[in-house]
Amino acid sequence: MTIAVDRSIAAHAQPLLRELIYTICPVLVASNVALELGWIHDELARVGAKPTYLRSALSDVAWPAHYSHDSDRLLRDGGNSPAIWSKADLRPTVLLGLTQAQPAGKVLVRTDSDIHRVADLKGRRFGLYKSQRNEKIDHRRATGEHGILAALALHGLSAKDVEIVDIEDADAHTESLADTPAGIWAQRRATRQDELMLEARALDAGTIDAIYDYSIGVDIRLTQTGRFRVIEDLDRYPDWTLRIANAPRTLTVSREFAEANRDIVVAWLRAAIRAGRWINAHPEAAADIFYRTTIYADRDAIARALRDFDLVPNLSKQNLAGLRIETDFLRAHGYIANDVDVNEWADSSYLEEALTSLRRG
Repeated sequence: MTIAVDRSIAAHAQPLLRELIYTICPVLVASNVALELGWIHDELARVGAKPTYLRSALSDVAWPAHYSHDSDRLLRDGGNSPAIWSKADLRPTVLLGLTQAQPAGKVLVRTDSDIHRVADLKGRRFGLYKSQRNEKIDHRRATGEHGILAALALHGLSAKDVEIVDIEDADAHTESLADTPAGIWAQRRATRQDELMLEARALDAGTIDAIYDYSIGVDIRLTQTGRFRVIEDLDRYPDWTLRIANAPRTLTVSREFAEANRDIVVAWLRAAIRAGRWINAHPEAAADIFYRTTIYADRDAIARALRDFDLVPNLSKQNLAGLRIETDFLRAHGYIANDVDVNEWADSSYLEEALTSLRRG
């Protein structure tokens, strides 16, 4: 006997996958590797969910949400300035984890300059990036300002001792839609290899006397031109707070989504923890992935940097203290209007559940 099946009804009977929209900064965070290795898709599939990239054709959330977190189903991993801004002034989120993987930064001048140490910058012009967009926090400027002030303070100077010159940028986000972050950054790869960054062009032209750079490998690329040299490397100091600017990196999620979909959030954290451990054990292989998924143009410099970092998400007291330092800086310098209680923001229960489930296998 043949039984007729109404396939339209059968199709509707299949459970719909719950959707999490995600966005990841092009920096050293485990989520970038977990995504590329397929672990995020695998872990979410286990709980009946699927990830959708913020800047894909399937997402109904526009790119500014990467900074504002303007979505009730968004998870974000990356620099802390936008995450702090969103929590302070815009919408409720949950802080799930932190990682510290950012260099303290370097001060560079032209090779033909008579400036040989930071103290020589008194009365000189220090370039500082400035975005012309007003729909997002100027995270690049905030990071640069934090680094410049730290470098000056180490040598007994302050912002009053130098002339801060704004290096303005249209800050275009003109890339085509892509299924993953790697697809976005592939569109910038050719230009990032050949062009000087905006601040370096101003330095090369002589409109400023010094720049601060906190990227990975940029100082190597600049000095190899023969036109620039490093006069200060903040990473040579034991003071860990010098590395606090747009780091520690923050893994956050919309509070309403986290409370309604705890299993999905834990699944993402499982993938991120697995990836963090893998990165720590395989920095060379991880460097190949980060070269595709970050703004960093020097693959070997990425590999060297990874040896000094722990990419497993955590909520350590030190990282929370660093987040407090950054929050205070952003508020004191007008980047955010309201304060954030970082300890209240953090909810370790999601991370603890993910770690426990991984231990159980």
